[in-house]
Amino acid sequence: MATLTLPEVFDLRLKIQKLEGKVNSGELSLFERCDLEDEILELKEKLGEFDRMKFSDEGECLNCSA
Repeated sequence: MATLTLPEVFDLRLKIQKLEGKVNSGELSLFERCDLEDEILELKEKLGEFDRMKFSDEGECLNCSA
């Protein structure tokens, strides 16, 4: 997987918030809600991979400027 940039991470977090708002709105059918929840889980997995990869073995932030 390609490394995410910080703006991409920010956009993913905003998208997750938006999707969670739709899921919690009560306006969706069961199938629509399940599809959105699957998408949310996929996005959260991408964020989790980013979090696991953002530090080097020495504990230094790989995405921070030197």
